[in-house]
This record gives sequence, C-alpha cells and structure tokens, in this order.
Amino acid sequence: MRFGIFLISLKEDNARRDKLKFRFKNSYKNFKFIDAIDGSKLQTNQYFLYALKSFKLNNLFLSPAEIGCCLSHMKAYDEFINSDLDYALILEDDVIGDDDSIKLAFEHVKYIDNKSVFICGCQDGLEGRFSAFGKKIQDNFYLVSKHSHSSIYRATAYILSKNSAKQILKVHQDALYPADFWSCLLKKADLNMYFSDIFAHPLDLSDSKIQSSRASRGYDKKNILSYLKSLRYIFLTRMDVLFKGFERIFKR
Repeated sequence: MRFGIFLISLKEDNARRDKLKFRFKNSYKNFKFIDAIDGSKLQTNQYFLYALKSFKLNNLFLSPAEIGCCLSHMKAYDEFINSDLDYALILEDDVIGDDDSIKLAFEHVKYIDNKSVFICGCQDGLEGRFSAFGKKIQDNFYLVSKHSHSSIYRATAYILSKNSAKQILKVHQDALYPADFWSCLLKKADLNMYFSDIFAHPLDLSDSKIQSSRASRGYDKKNILSYLKSLRYIFLTRMDVLFKGFERIFKR
C-alpha cells in the first residue's frame, strides 16, 4: 500500500510550518503541502454562493472560516484522488505529534476497510467530557459506533482511502458541510469511522477562527433539543454495549 501525508496550511504561516518541521524531523520532507484557503479573503459573492447553498440544503449557516477550511480539505481530497496513493493522512498545521505518531497511524491502516475514515485523535480542548463508544480492534484502536460519530470532532489528523475521499468530496460538492461534521458526512457518504488517540490538539483555542464563529452562533448553547438528543445518545450507546460488545473509548 502506498501512503501519503497532506498538510493543510496557510502559505504565509511560516511560524506553524517551522514548528512542524521541528516536530516531524524525518517525515516533514515527505509532506505534500496544500495551501489553505483563507475564508475571510473570499469575495462576498463567493462566500454567499457557498453559504446560501449549504443553508438551503443542509440547514447550516457556515462562517467564512468554516467555508475556507472545507474548501481546503476538498483541495487535499482532489490532489489525493489524482495521485497514485492508496491512503492519505490529512493533517492541519496545528496538529501536535511526531514521526512516531505518523508511523503508528499508518500501522493501523491494515485494520480499516475501504469505506471508512480513521480519526487519529486531536479531541483535546473540546467542551465537555469526551464520550464515545466503539468495538475494540487493538489497544487504543476502535471501530466507532455510528451513534458516537457525533461525539468526535476535528479534522486535524485523519486517514482515508481513495474511495472514502471520493465519497466525501461528492457530499461537499452538493453543498458544503464543516470539514469535521463527521456524523453528517459519514452518514451521507455511507462510511464507517475508526478512532485512535494518537495525535493531539492545542488546548488553547483563543486563536481559532472556527471555534469563535461557532460559539458566536450558539453552536455550544444547550437547549431542550440538545437535552433530548443527549438522552437518545445515552440509550443507543448503552444498547451497543449490551448487544454489540462495544465499550467506552478512553483518551490517553
């Protein structure tokens, strides 16, 4: 199998690229750089073209930061699809890890199927307790319950096959989703999710444009609907434990 590493990073962000060069001393030279799209620099008509389509079809009002992020990941998918690689590790430039992290992530690829996305950690700093359930395949490696897809966020570090990249790209081409709305993306693309807590994400989110835009729109606010969804989640995941042999996924 042929593996590739795609790094999504703003072309002018030399500080982050220098940090990655230090952390990934041996792997950095093999990174395929995807120049990220800065959503704040989109033309007004471009932004509303994407935003209105997403709102009409997905009932989501995306911020410029979310649209730029999604378009950047789509660039990575397109380059991967047109390569001779079998699997791609997609990294964002705020990922925390090293060469051993990359090696470990690719070692798990032999356990995943062609219709899946493998989330390689980066659940640090999210609001609330991490709560997801899955079937243990190896130590620190799980097939995630479909009911727990909504509990796992971020598109900071993940591996996907060429088939999976094509399916997710098609979903976005119909109407954009945030790049890390895995529950919606995988449901529409009919893909599985695997998880291993390998890479980390900074705990300080103060400079995250996406996080601030979601907070300002009330994504994190609790209401009766979110409470009912939580009750449904608890019921369904406990059924997975009782009847499917799933267990709680713990972070390192």
